[in-house]
Amino acid sequence: MSELGQLSYFLGLEVTSTDCDESVIALANGCCRLRSLGLYFCQNITDRAMYSLANSRVKSEHCPWTSMRGKNIDADGLINLNISQCTALTPPAVQAVCDSFPDLHTCAGRHSLIISGCLSLTSVHCACAFQAHRLGRAGLSH
Repeated sequence: MSELGQLSYFLGLEVTSTDCDESVIALANGCCRLRSLGLYFCQNITDRAMYSLANSRVKSEHCPWTSMRGKNIDADGLINLNISQCTALTPPAVQAVCDSFPDLHTCAGRHSLIISGCLSLTSVHCACAFQAHRLGRAGLSH
């Protein structure tokens, strides 16, 4: 699996039913253009893998690829993450990933962070959901 770190131009990957944090860490460190990652049913993936994603090259502005207009095309980082049934993950680790990649959404109509079957992760929310919650509370207090 160490070869995964050499695939710096991957845009999406489904890695189902693996228990190898090292695979995710290699992707996080080597695949700066990774946009979509499916880890569903990887029940032994741990917080270590999530923190690696949160601190990864995927969101780095130093990826060697740029678009035709010269704009860095990896600026948005990860936009889809499916961690359904990854039951070993904790809310702080997944929230770190969500906070690191603003295009991951848990809000209604924009679900791109899929956490089905992870009852312990119901407290994880994207920035949009936090903002909507704050606006709702502000409306109630007036």
